[in-house]
Order: sequence, then C-alpha cells, then structure tokens
Amino acid sequence: MFKNKTFLGVIIARENSKRLKKKNLRKLLKTPLIIYTIKSAQDSNFLDRLIISSESKNILKLARGFKCEVPFIRPKFLSNDNVGAAEVVYHAIKTIKKKYDYVVLLQPTSPLRNSNDIDMAIVEIIDKKAVSLFSVYFSKKSQKFPIVITKTGFIKKKKFIKKINGAIYVCKISYFLKKKTFYSNKSIPFFMPKSRSIDIDNIKEFKQAEHFLKI
Repeated sequence: MFKNKTFLGVIIARENSKRLKKKNLRKLLKTPLIIYTIKSAQDSNFLDRLIISSESKNILKLARGFKCEVPFIRPKFLSNDNVGAAEVVYHAIKTIKKKYDYVVLLQPTSPLRNSNDIDMAIVEIIDKKAVSLFSVYFSKKSQKFPIVITKTGFIKKKKFIKKINGAIYVCKISYFLKKKTFYSNKSIPFFMPKSRSIDIDNIKEFKQAEHFLKI
C-alpha cells in the first residue's frame, strides 16, 4: 500500500516461447529467469499482493517453491502466441475477484528490474495522479515500441528515441477493466537506465543480461 492505495502485482509467464525455448525456466547464472522477477516483486514495499498467471505446471510449481501465490491455472486459450498481456491481466483481475486500486504488471523477461524500480514507479504514478505508467529508457536506435513524451509529461505512441522496456506497467484497475488496455491519454513514463532495461527475447539478450548481472 502507498498513500492509502492498494496494489496488485501480476506476473505473467507462459512455458512456450517462439525464439528462446522455455525462456522463463531457462537458468540465468544458475537461477531460473522467472525467479528474478518473483524476488524483486516480493521485496517491494508497496505491493499488497503478488500472484502469477501461467498455464505451465512447471512454472507454477517453481513459483510455489519461492512462495509466490498461485490462485489459479491460466486457461490454455489465454496462452497462445496471439494473446496479448492485457487479456491475461484482465483474466487475472476478474478471477481473483478481490478489489485493488492499481495493477502492476511484471514480466519475467526483465530480470534486471529491481524492487526499488517497482516502488519508485508506484510513487510516480500516485504523485503525478496518472492513469497508467510505462517503464522506458533512452535509445538512439530505431526500436520496437518507440514513444514520444509530451511537454505535459504524458506518453504518445510515436517513433522517437525513448522506448518502452517492458519491465513495469502500472494502471488504475477501474480504468483497465473498462478499457482492457494499459494505454491512456494520461499515461506517464518511468525512466530506467539501459543497464536494467533488457527485455529478453533471444539468446543475445540473454547473454547481455548475464553480463550486467555479473557487474
């Protein structure tokens, strides 16, 4: 809880992936990739509850072993390649039924994001009274999810040198349940350094994450 607002942390993790097979279970410096996200979320001062959504018995067993709550098994139809993160989070919120003020989406492919990043993102969205927040970093290269930040501090989808890094998404649950998206005209950025912004999608990015974890 922060300033009387409650926060639900949701980790989403499929077992199968296109480019890097079973990457969420793949060991990064002897630790399964997903565990980095579970631990950073558990160390947060502001998350009131942390749950995981997965269809994989292997992932759920591993999560339980690290005391991460498994309130349900994700349906198979929500575990296909064409299913977006918002659909999975929507299902999670509706399934647990208990009400929270904000949802915090944490993806296992961002193992360098830490508990302080999570907490500072929560502080940012509350202090700036925004509807939603995306973690971003600066990049000089053309990127997959480029954005531009307006003079008032809000995010617009446009090609620019700032990129959504996929590490942290925060949104008012009342808005999310109505629109089924994290994006709004009152979305704000949360800046993270490039060294903690690796979003693992292939073996090269996996090696980069290993490099930064060793530093």
